[in-house]
Amino acid sequence: MKKIALVVCLMSALCGCKEQKKVDHELYDGPEVTMRNIDMLVSDSAIVKLRLVARTQLQLANQDRDFPDGIYLRFYSPIGLVTSTLVADKGYYFSKEDYYKAEGNVIMRSLFSGDELSTELLNWDPAKEQIYTDNFVTIKTEDEVMTGEGLEASQNFEEYTILKPSGTMSIMPVGPAETEDN
Repeated sequence: MKKIALVVCLMSALCGCKEQKKVDHELYDGPEVTMRNIDMLVSDSAIVKLRLVARTQLQLANQDRDFPDGIYLRFYSPIGLVTSTLVADKGYYFSKEDYYKAEGNVIMRSLFSGDELSTELLNWDPAKEQIYTDNFVTIKTEDEVMTGEGLEASQNFEEYTILKPSGTMSIMPVGPAETEDN
């Protein structure tokens, strides 16, 4: 009987000395939802305000959205006319702050005036219907090219201000060569 009690005590002592393995679980912070070939219309009171097109949309746990393969936005007037377009290599939507950010080869065009903005980063505030950036911008109009740092503009790109302009270059139309008859 003493032998059995000794064996039980030794086994208990050996089991008690066994090192506990600590298991670390990393929290997943990637997208909760991945969607492909997004083509979404955003409306207010049955009036289309925006069309968003993206190859890929990743929705995160905090409701932010990432558009890693580019984004295309088409803005509409209250009567349903397309006023401007925006295209970029990447896009982001920040849910808590309610704004979009477009990055990489950002091009915005006014379809009424034909003016074209190019920059590397542009933010859009849907509530204020404004776009803005602190980055370098180039704006091409029919007859000039303007450059500078920073921009504030309406989302239809009809009104804009370059915050720190650095230059304007006039573009002269090229016509047929004038000849002199003798």
